[in-house]
Amino acid sequence: MISIIDQLPKVEIFHEWQSPALYELLKKKSVPVLLKGLVKSWPIVNAASQSDECLFNYLCSKASPGLVNTLEAPFSTNGYIFYNDTLQGFNFERKQSSFREFSDRLLSFRNRNSAFLSIQSAFIDDHFPGVNIENTMTVMGEKLRPRIWIGNKTIVGAHYDDADNIACVVAGRRRFTLFPPHQIKNLYVGPLEFTPAGATVSMASLVNPDFDKFPLLRNALDNALVADMEPGDGLFIPTLWWHHVEALGEINALINYWCGGSIGGGMAPPYPHAAMLMSMLAMKKLSPAEKKSWKEIFDYYVFQESDEMAGHLPQDKRGIMGEINEKAMERLKKWLISQLQ
Repeated sequence: MISIIDQLPKVEIFHEWQSPALYELLKKKSVPVLLKGLVKSWPIVNAASQSDECLFNYLCSKASPGLVNTLEAPFSTNGYIFYNDTLQGFNFERKQSSFREFSDRLLSFRNRNSAFLSIQSAFIDDHFPGVNIENTMTVMGEKLRPRIWIGNKTIVGAHYDDADNIACVVAGRRRFTLFPPHQIKNLYVGPLEFTPAGATVSMASLVNPDFDKFPLLRNALDNALVADMEPGDGLFIPTLWWHHVEALGEINALINYWCGGSIGGGMAPPYPHAAMLMSMLAMKKLSPAEKKSWKEIFDYYVFQESDEMAGHLPQDKRGIMGEINEKAMERLKKWLISQLQ
């Protein structure tokens, strides 16, 4: 049976991705791009291609002592990592175990109607030191800390990150369904402060879409792209693009790199997300007319796209409208903190 997602257009594929200026090109395109075979030469990809057991033997040989954080969801969830039915909690449990215990359980779940188990977003240098050295991807630079995701057929609902991302499939297959940032109005976002895994998620399922409950989802799907990935492939996801992720193999592993934003470690605070929350707090009780006027002010001061805003002022009188030095930045931060008291 052909699903709605099967009929969506595919992301652009790069087969020749060796350009030294690839990241600049990707940022300029500002759309998702599938980097076919980007990491096919990785030792971990080679181990996974031999067997699931070889993959876990490789990782166990590198695993640090101690426990790993895991998510476990019952079979009834169909692997969809989400809220529970009352929206008061989640449909999974957070647990800890040794990596060897985790891998043994995951292997035993293959081809059975069993629980859904995963490790999500674990720093490789913390849990598998050496794996990040033997398996490198430097498209976005050499100082990024890769993270690993391991599990069975789990599904993560559509969400966005505040950083550019290159996700590299190590084992199994993955399907990403992606939406541009402006589709937020059609994705029925969940709570900002209470999320299954840190990022705000869409409340509308793409696996079994309910168009009666979420009619605007059709508009979002009209603007969606799909990337079907195999081991060795990389996917560039630009900042703030929504992505719904399905792990399709009995055993799946993915390594990803975030660059920029609060999650990627490449941006100093204050972060745009914090500015958005503070703006929501400040604007919440204003009248519609006041909000409309403030939108004009924000567009002029915050989202202006040229230097015309302060072009009529001398350089030394532009203040925050021009280049701002570190001393002035710290003074402004202290003033902003005082406004929250």
